[in-house]
Amino acid sequence: MKGVGEYAVVYDISSDKERSRVDKVLRGFGFRIQKSVFECRLDKKGKRELIARLEALNIRTGFIKIYRLEYQTRTTVIGTPPREDPDAESAFIV
Repeated sequence: MKGVGEYAVVYDISSDKERSRVDKVLRGFGFRIQKSVFECRLDKKGKRELIARLEALNIRTGFIKIYRLEYQTRTTVIGTPPREDPDAESAFIV
């Protein structure tokens, strides 16, 4: 689908309270891949909303990074990923 991309959102936050708030936001946008990694399928509006909601958390004890997944051009996938999308872009640091 044009205009929709897959993103990996990773975080390293030491505060349990902050980590819990980030987790709650991310569950509304995607699904957990690993303990501190979510995969989200977002259009431009969804990406802006996710970034705004994460910024509003005002994280003080760590960081959050958002990476655009590029399955088609630069990523080797072994096995069956949950979903695939060939769109490409960069990372956003919140």
